Amino acid sequence: MKLTAKQETFSKLVALDGLNPSEAYRQAYDTNPINQSSIHEQASKLMSNNKVKTRIKELSEAVTDKMIWNKAEIMKQLAINVEASRNVNQFAASNQALKLLGSAVGNVFEPETQQINVTAEILHKLPDTVLQQLESMVSIESGINDTGAIDADYRVTG
Repeated sequence: MKLTAKQETFSKLVALDGLNPSEAYRQAYDTNPINQSSIHEQASKLMSNNKVKTRIKELSEAVTDKMIWNKAEIMKQLAINVEASRNVNQFAASNQALKLLGSAVGNVFEPETQQINVTAEILHKLPDTVLQQLESMVSIESGINDTGAIDADYRVTG
């Protein structure tokens, strides 16, 4: 499967640079911008060319394979970015990398939350003393949904 140099360039522009076919065609074939309709037609023809389609697929799959990182690798790279940014006094970049790291491991500035779903029947069966203890520990947000059921979110604050 041999592509011309321009077909190869077109394929790379679509697969690797993410250009739409018309823009990739303009760049690969150095076209006159006045002939827009013919550019779209030619780009469409190239996209339906089996050799070009196959090459775009190969290039896209190669990129996808290289981009798959696990969480540990991402965290390692972010840690490198934090250190490198600090070394050149780019604290905004360092803070951004720290923010991303925080997102990956769980933000240490936000309290941990747990979601618990219960029905009102269970709550009504609890003794009043237990309900009073729960009430003192949580803030309650509730409302009645379209089905007439009560939706409530309880957040432990203490």
